[in-house]
This record gives sequence, structure tokens and C-alpha cells, in this order.
Amino acid sequence: MMKSMLKSISNRRWETNPIIVKELRSRMRGGRAFATLTVTLTLLTLVGYALYRMTLASSTYSSTPVSPLIGQALFAGLAFLLLLIIAAITPSVTASEISAEREKQTYEMLLTTPLSPASILWGKLISALSYIFLILFAAIPLASLVFIYGGVSIRDMVKTLLALLVIAILFGVIGLFSSALFQRSSQATAVSYLVIVLLLFGPLFAGILSGAITQGDPPRWMLAPSPLMVISSTFSSSVNPQSISSAFYMLGSPIYWLMGSTPISQDSIPRPIYHYVLPLYSLVAILLYLLTSRLVKPVRRWQIQWSEAVLALVLVLGFVSAIFMGYLLTTNRYENIQISDQSQLQSATPDPAIEAPVNP
Repeated sequence: MMKSMLKSISNRRWETNPIIVKELRSRMRGGRAFATLTVTLTLLTLVGYALYRMTLASSTYSSTPVSPLIGQALFAGLAFLLLLIIAAITPSVTASEISAEREKQTYEMLLTTPLSPASILWGKLISALSYIFLILFAAIPLASLVFIYGGVSIRDMVKTLLALLVIAILFGVIGLFSSALFQRSSQATAVSYLVIVLLLFGPLFAGILSGAITQGDPPRWMLAPSPLMVISSTFSSSVNPQSISSAFYMLGSPIYWLMGSTPISQDSIPRPIYHYVLPLYSLVAILLYLLTSRLVKPVRRWQIQWSEAVLALVLVLGFVSAIFMGYLLTTNRYENIQISDQSQLQSATPDPAIEAPVNP
């Protein structure tokens, strides 16, 4: 009985959702979507070229090879810029998904269709995130140019892309939750942007304040919640902060501080920040989505059916199992490696700007 129930839930969840088809057609039919995509790629190209010229100019005073310096500066700059683009676009496409239907008085019409409120919510989320994913994947060919110069591995790009996808999902769910919570789209959009800005820069300002008070480096846990720290941690083990900070001149010190991470332990290789924060982001996104699925119901919002409770339990248990398995599979790379002193810890992570091969 349990198996048949789960199968029926899965079939209803993954069958073709007309909301997805309708939203994608309306979103891609006009010229706004393509104009946004064109502007985004143009901005990435201009920023990449500016970083290229700045790295060339700063390499005159550096003894390290020029080619990996260019590759690392381009990769880090494009990764941070993509994060800011996601933060700027995602609330605008998700924070009005439910509230706009209420303002136009069409939400009641949607509820009269055979679609359940959960199916409507699922379709709205997938259609909105599909456009964000389109922007991310459209930028991959441009970001792949860094392999011409070297200094960055395919593993770094995959980790950074995965982190950007998780962050985009979190931002999208935050916007959707605000859209279901507030009646007006303006309020939902403003709250979504406020939460995302606080999440991006709040931990960094707290770290700066802590460093000014204690006259030392801020604790790692204080900086970790910021998506900026998460993105920097995906490539900080292979990208030299000095090679990137030199390309930004006046911004050199903040970038070096941003990419630096204080080890948790002095006798083993510390886990990167994204090992801790990406699962936390995923858990928050799941919980917010479950809360939003209750808010979109017109009546009896908090009356949970047993099928919904089982589905939520399966999602949470599957998420916890995946995190636990990932932790076990990577234990040999971190906790099981014992390092006697700090000099060996530093030698375990060589400077990539020196070790990376220079492509002809």
C-alpha cells in the first residue's frame, strides 16, 4: 500500500504540468527574456575583457606565470558576477508568481482547475527557475575560456556551477515564499531583495565589525552563511587569492580576505565552507517550499494530510541520507588526513599559481 501511494504521488508530481508550459511560453514569447539574456552575456564579456587587461597590467610586477593568473582572475570574476546577476534577477521572476495572480484576480480561477495548489506552486517554481538556469548554462561557454589560460580545473568549474545552482534555487524559493506570504507583488519583491541582500552582505559586515573589535580575523562560522563566501570556497583551494587581488588593485585586500579561510583544525585539512553551507541552503529551501505549499492553499492551510506528511518525510530523510553519504565518501580527503604542524598544512595545499601548468 505504501509503495502504491508513493508511486501515485510521484506520478502526479512529475507528469506534464500545464502551468510550466503556460509560464514558459508567456515568458519566452516576448523580447524581454532574450534582451535580459543578451545584456547578461554582454556584461560578462565586458567584465571578462576588463579583468584580462587588468591582470596583464598587474603581471608586470609579478614573478609568477601570466597565463594561470589570467585564468584564475577571469574565473573568479565571472563566478562572483554570476552570483550577483542571480541575486538581481531571481527575485524579479519569482516574487510575483503568486501575488500577481491574486492582484489580477486570476488565482481563484487557477484553483478551480483540476490542478492542486501544490501543482500550481510546483509549476510556478520550475518555470521561474528554468529561466535562471538558462542564464547560468548560457554563460558556461564564456566561462570555459579560462581553460585556454590554465590555473583552473574542470573540477573547480563543476563545484562552482553546482553552488550557483543551489543558491539560485534558494533565492527562487525565498521569492516564491514572499509571493505567497504577501498579497501585493511590490511588498513581496521588496522583502525578497532585502532578505537576499542581508544574506549576501550581512555576514561580511558582521565579520568586519568583529575584526575591528577583536583586532583579528573574524571567525569562520560568522562569514560562512554568505553566498559570496560559499562561491569563493569552491575554488579557493586551487586559486591563489594574491593573483586575483592583484587584478583589482584597490579591492585587493577585501578579495584576499574574502577568499581566505581560517582552518577549523590545525592537525588536519579543513573542509571547505561549501561542504557545510550548501546542505544548509538546501534544507532551508526545502522547508520554505513546504511552508509555501501550505500558504497557497485557500482553506485549511495547516490541515496536513497523511500523504503530504509522508512526502515531506521522504524528502527530508532522502536529503539527510544524501548529506550523510557525501560526508562519508569525502572523509578520507579531510578528517582522516593528519598533519603534524602548520607548515605541513600549508604545504598540503600548494600555490596553484606556481604549480599550475602554462598552456601554450
